[in-house]
Amino acid sequence: MQNSLQNSNKNKVKRKYTPLERAVNRRDLTLEIAGALGCAAMSQQDAEMQAVADLMIQSAQDAEIFVAEGLDFVDEATGETKFFDAYGSLNVVSSRCNPAYLKASSARSQKRIKIALARVKPQSGEYLRYAVLTQPDMFGFDFDSGYQLLCGAVVRLKNHPYFKEKFRGGVFSDEFTLGAESNRHFHFHVNILGYAKYLDFDQLRSVWTDCLEYSARDMGRNLEVNTTDGDALIRIQRVRAKVEDEKKECTLDYAIRETVKYVVKGSDFSKIPAEFICQVEKALYGKRLVETFGEANLRKGKGKKDMMDETSYLDKNHTIQDFSDNDSPTVDKIKPETLRQRGARLLREGRRDDWLRDLRLEFEKRREFRKKQLSERYKFAIFCTLSGDVWRGVGVSDERYREFLAAVEGERGNNYQTATVA
Repeated sequence: MQNSLQNSNKNKVKRKYTPLERAVNRRDLTLEIAGALGCAAMSQQDAEMQAVADLMIQSAQDAEIFVAEGLDFVDEATGETKFFDAYGSLNVVSSRCNPAYLKASSARSQKRIKIALARVKPQSGEYLRYAVLTQPDMFGFDFDSGYQLLCGAVVRLKNHPYFKEKFRGGVFSDEFTLGAESNRHFHFHVNILGYAKYLDFDQLRSVWTDCLEYSARDMGRNLEVNTTDGDALIRIQRVRAKVEDEKKECTLDYAIRETVKYVVKGSDFSKIPAEFICQVEKALYGKRLVETFGEANLRKGKGKKDMMDETSYLDKNHTIQDFSDNDSPTVDKIKPETLRQRGARLLREGRRDDWLRDLRLEFEKRREFRKKQLSERYKFAIFCTLSGDVWRGVGVSDERYREFLAAVEGERGNNYQTATVA
């Protein structure tokens, strides 16, 4: 009996969720995280974090989340146009705790990483390598101090002669995960994906440990590495098209996904203890967590200033003001007040009703703008929000559109509405 159960578990195929189910899951997860952030902000009397929580709650309303069928893309390998179904958000709030932002940031960074790596022309003896440098368990450190120590260590590593000698260009990324609930601490990691000569495992461990210890001393702290030899743990894999040894090798797609892994762990944010969630949001807001270095920065025909402005960082923390009119020549001199800033100001002034009214009006305006964008970008797609609002791409025929509306209003429509409130 036990063997038969084991065999059935092995043969069990993981069910693939539909875009609608994924959209509902995103809504529920966003509301869960926003609720935790809002409760923590109220207990700490933090107006800015309360504004962020309100933004996330508004972005997770049924009118803001849509599913679509007939989206198109061009297959780079064959040049063929293919179609797919998906889901998305009409208003994406710029917050590291927001699952919609994390997903969008991940997709954007993966594309830019491939472009950045293509700028590096490997020399003799150089290969694309993926390395993970871990930080020891930070008992007694909160998120701010733990992340500060990591950033200081990374700066020292980039300037270390060993690193400059071995790596000629690639990508850095920061990552953190939550430890066991009983420990309530964070694990920090640095991912490096770049072209390098042979990397000696022990030597890189020693260099990285020195960087961590120097960073801790700069903060006036002592760092204890809880390993048998006192060096921090690392992992090095060579990137190959075909993998024979998974411990020593990995594919490029896998390495890129791991490099931007921090941005797709939305479920982890719902597990962050209440006393830390505001701290995490503040510490990560505006930070560039994916950064190019070396020859991966270079762009043909661009000067050094352009290189630093445009390609130094891949993961730029766009604000929710991206849809505003920025054509004015004085836009760089006088920055408009963002929704996040406006919300914090109004909440400090005790004008919560005014803030919530402004928030709804702003989202309504941007929602219509985003719908128009999608209609022009995906000409043959049909979109439907979780609230039942339907619109189409500019190339969708009247006949197909009528068929879709009939399906939404009929039996499929009943199933759709049931699924959205499940």
